[in-house]
Amino acid sequence: MTEPVNNIAPEQVLSRLRQNFGEDRARVMTGADYRVGAEESRIVAVPQTQEELAEMLRLAGAESWRVIPAGAGSWLEMGNPPTGFDLLISTSRLGRLLDYEPADLTATLEAGHSLTSFNAIAGQQGQWIPLDPFGSPDSTIGATIATASHGPLRGGFGTPRDWLIGIRVAQVDGRMTRAGGKVVKNVAGYDLCKLYTGSFGTLAIITEMTFKLRSRPPVDRTIMIQANEANKAESLARLAAITGEIRQSALQPVAIEIVTPQSVVPLPIEPDNPTLPALVVRFSHEAEAVDSQIAETIKICSNISKIDHTVLSEADAALFWKSYHDGETDQHWETSLRLSFLPADLPEVLALASSRFPAAHQRAHAANGTLRLHFVAGTGPKAGELSDFRQALEARDGRQRGQMIILRAPAGSDSRIDTWGDPGPTAHLMQSIKRQYDPQGLLNPGRFVAGI
Repeated sequence: MTEPVNNIAPEQVLSRLRQNFGEDRARVMTGADYRVGAEESRIVAVPQTQEELAEMLRLAGAESWRVIPAGAGSWLEMGNPPTGFDLLISTSRLGRLLDYEPADLTATLEAGHSLTSFNAIAGQQGQWIPLDPFGSPDSTIGATIATASHGPLRGGFGTPRDWLIGIRVAQVDGRMTRAGGKVVKNVAGYDLCKLYTGSFGTLAIITEMTFKLRSRPPVDRTIMIQANEANKAESLARLAAITGEIRQSALQPVAIEIVTPQSVVPLPIEPDNPTLPALVVRFSHEAEAVDSQIAETIKICSNISKIDHTVLSEADAALFWKSYHDGETDQHWETSLRLSFLPADLPEVLALASSRFPAAHQRAHAANGTLRLHFVAGTGPKAGELSDFRQALEARDGRQRGQMIILRAPAGSDSRIDTWGDPGPTAHLMQSIKRQYDPQGLLNPGRFVAGI
């Protein structure tokens, strides 16, 4: 287990929790379940209600126990190693759907409810929360908000911040506080929903959220495009140019992805050259609008030589997007990186990544300036290469134009490189907010940006 703090042994933490909340509220876990780092075992508390979670935090704060918040535990490997922890609190049993008003297009869920489950319920009314974070279908909606996770649909529907309108959290001293509301139009003021979104559980533990919803588009179609150039670099440049044409046009795709075909298994179609990248464009709208936009995309392609395209059938498109989603967190990726940059810089970033890491499997959210690089065992960056690459990415033309985050890295990787990178002049502001909300630094200690 982790080292005790204030001379309280792990056995005492477990005993206090069980004494105060019941034998079934805390357990010792081993193996991969809820593993944070290299610890052999960990204490996991599973409150049954929001109020019970708050009381657990009150006890932890009073005893100065370091706490790692979690949902289903599927993204605990992300982040810097903790400076230490005594307890992990999971919201997995806070899974109630508290309120759903189809006529108002709003819903309130507890943090342990899964996005997949809610969208299945809302789908019966032709509605959904249009988010597609990577990870297990069992991942909780609270974790999606806490990590600000998103997938390809960010290009058409935005990020978790765009759909969250109300939130309830448990503070480290046990107080429960709310922000926002249950209607789409809220009063003016500082939006604390956005503060908690993406804070990685460093300020409070999210227990409840209210979302605005939208109607599901009636038609969804996908077109796959491949540039048959002489090599991968030239093909990437060609696809990046097509992406730029699409972005500057009146087209409204919900996703624009550039992928290395080998990173999506199985592919719904067999490319003429499976070693070359492909561009995948997705449209969701009324049938007439989708048909028109597919036709315009084909027209853009027809103006460029050496381009093949295929409009996928509904079944093939579903297979592709499921494979794409499941493959993002596949365990055969030993190292995974996420690069963020201005969408206009896509060609330059693709070229830089290809030259530095030719063995990487590339997945670009081309609509919003994100590139994910995945490495199988034995092909990942060597010691010092990540630092050099981060510097090259961030310091182009003498100004910071990109950011690199390490999503996954093998044990024993270069410990000198921070998961998040240098946040720049905002670091002092983030640290100040952390001190105000968590003066003792007990929540997710050391795991997030700027060491907070």
